[in-house]
Amino acid sequence: MSKCKTIILFFFVVFSLDVFAWGTLKSQEVNGFSRYCSYSDGGVLTVNSSDLCPINNSAQSKNNGSPTITIQNRNAGFGSLTNQKINGFNRYCYYSDGTVLTVNNTDLCPISSK
Repeated sequence: MSKCKTIILFFFVVFSLDVFAWGTLKSQEVNGFSRYCSYSDGGVLTVNSSDLCPINNSAQSKNNGSPTITIQNRNAGFGSLTNQKINGFNRYCYYSDGTVLTVNNTDLCPISSK
């Protein structure tokens, strides 16, 4: 009976890890005052150039676990909306200062990046 409990516990742990799986750091790039962290789940995170990228992308989107892309250009002060693209449950908003913001596909993009 103990062996059966061990097997059940093993499968429970293995399958529950997939629910909490986050993307792992693939690459990073520094540009001016920004560091762009790219993850295996497709997510992109912007941090200060002096900060380190987190190893895991734990910032899951509210949109069914799709990766969140948040790119902020810390070199400029203002960016106007130049383009937007819908992919699945996400809308990606592109701004003239290089910022990319992820919102729900039913939401509108803000007019400016700030």
